Amino acid sequence: MRAQIVWLISLIAMFSSTPVEAVTPSTGRTVVSFTLKTEMTDGHFSFRGVGGEIDGKVNPVLSVKEWDVVEVTLINNDGVNHHVAFPDFFITSHEVMEKGTKTTVTFVPFKTGGFIYYCVLNKHRDRGMEGKLVVSTK
Repeated sequence: MRAQIVWLISLIAMFSSTPVEAVTPSTGRTVVSFTLKTEMTDGHFSFRGVGGEIDGKVNPVLSVKEWDVVEVTLINNDGVNHHVAFPDFFITSHEVMEKGTKTTVTFVPFKTGGFIYYCVLNKHRDRGMEGKLVVSTK
């Protein structure tokens, strides 16, 4: 049953504005979902937000609360290999290698503050593929 609920929340997140917030019945924690697409423009890489407050924003700030369940879906939109990493929370996604492929990471931020997320491949971070995760107190 829990797997079905998580699947349903993920499905809703894909087709609605981001961030999507829901409460998981088993834990009572808020689930916040974001979708990011990869982009390459003039030799610079970036993440572009999809939906909600981050829609269209380059390397958007992702705002969540401490102990929320955070789901970030990365969609390859440029045909170049990419990851998304949240190193302060020990999270790195699977690689998206072809245009249209996607991957999702799920984690729980256990501390507050401002933290960087970025692509770990081939100096993409140095070429602009970096954003910020802001975790505030519950």
